[in-house]
Amino acid sequence: MKNVFSRIALLGCLMALAVFIIPGFAQAQNVKNCAWPIELSPEGYGNATGPELLARYYLIPFDAQSDSLVIKGAYPHARYFSYVVYQDQTPTAIIGDLYDAQIAPDPGSLNPYVRPKDIRVQAAHARPSQQPGDGTYTIVISHAQPSAGNTIGVPPGHFAWVMLRIYIPNADPSLSGHSLTGSVPLPAVSVTRGGASQALSQCSPVNDLRDVGALLQDLFGGLVLNNPVDMPSSDRLWFAPLLSPPMRLFPNPHNKYVAMLPGDRYQPGRIIVIHGKAPGAPRTYDGSPIWRPTRGSRSVDVRYWALCSVNFELPITSVDCASDLTANLENGNYTVVISDDLLRPDWVPASVNWMRWGDEQYPKLLFFRNMLPAPDFPYSIQRAVEKGCTFDLTLPNVPNSDATIPAGQCAQKVMGDYYPMAAWCDKSTFVSGGWQACISGR
Repeated sequence: MKNVFSRIALLGCLMALAVFIIPGFAQAQNVKNCAWPIELSPEGYGNATGPELLARYYLIPFDAQSDSLVIKGAYPHARYFSYVVYQDQTPTAIIGDLYDAQIAPDPGSLNPYVRPKDIRVQAAHARPSQQPGDGTYTIVISHAQPSAGNTIGVPPGHFAWVMLRIYIPNADPSLSGHSLTGSVPLPAVSVTRGGASQALSQCSPVNDLRDVGALLQDLFGGLVLNNPVDMPSSDRLWFAPLLSPPMRLFPNPHNKYVAMLPGDRYQPGRIIVIHGKAPGAPRTYDGSPIWRPTRGSRSVDVRYWALCSVNFELPITSVDCASDLTANLENGNYTVVISDDLLRPDWVPASVNWMRWGDEQYPKLLFFRNMLPAPDFPYSIQRAVEKGCTFDLTLPNVPNSDATIPAGQCAQKVMGDYYPMAAWCDKSTFVSGGWQACISGR
């Protein structure tokens, strides 16, 4: 029996190795000929490129020989959804994108992400009995048409990845079996080649090892991170806005990120403490619309915010997150403690959010994201980027931990209380004095 398991493990290693050494594997094989073959998520093979814990990302390839992909779906009951098309070249680039409120409904439908004051034009074409949330849409990814409306044009002859993101699906009391996709099935997809259209069946299984391997080869084949992360020169840690997030990580154009490098190893007997004011977010999980603020907030400042930790080794796997839906707040502020404990330790107060460090052999990279800020919210990461408070993080080059300091200091001035302050701290200091003892005065 032991020999059987050894042979299975060896076969798996050889398959993975083949994926990474065959040039053009992803484009040659083009994954499976079915709809949405890859799901990026914190579980299983799909934990790659740092997926957000409260979101699911669904990928389908658009090969260079196809004329178009036609995607027909129902608006999900969720905080946010979008389509982004990434061009498969070096460097990878975003070709086009559409997020929920921008996606025009089919004739006779309504878009539930459009505020009531803006919905009158839609309503004039909707069925009288239809309720918001029942709408459908059609999106076209095309090699022949330019980007306009619900069409995203891809340069002729280019392979591309099409990504559907769904953030925080609503609670689903219907027992529909579609809890992670917003109580609706994944969109139907058809492909047109040479004028002939073919409907694609839904992939089963999703995340076949070969398919995921093809994607990782496409993103990271032959790539090795260099300039290993070092330890910061002081206990104070700085989050800084990214000049341009690494395209290999499929960044979301509707987010802006501040990143922090806590060092190349965990410091025994110590913790990381992060504190800041939480922007107001929608309270959609109970079915409320995106313009209604969550309890305790007076306004919707951003569509979504989250603090996430990833292993800073390829393929960049997610470790843990705290978000607007899950975070405990005190007077509108969050405090996060990161420790090497397996489970939440007793010395962390109930009002404080705990995140695990995870595998100690990997350095970490922390991201704080703001999604789609309100135009009148002046303290967003987006405003800090506009002010030029940025640093460069371009894979495979890895900056040292102190590279974030100048841009972080600049961002703190722009974001004010909404800036996430952070520091390494002795556990005993935190237990006796809270976050103030760890961060104040540093």
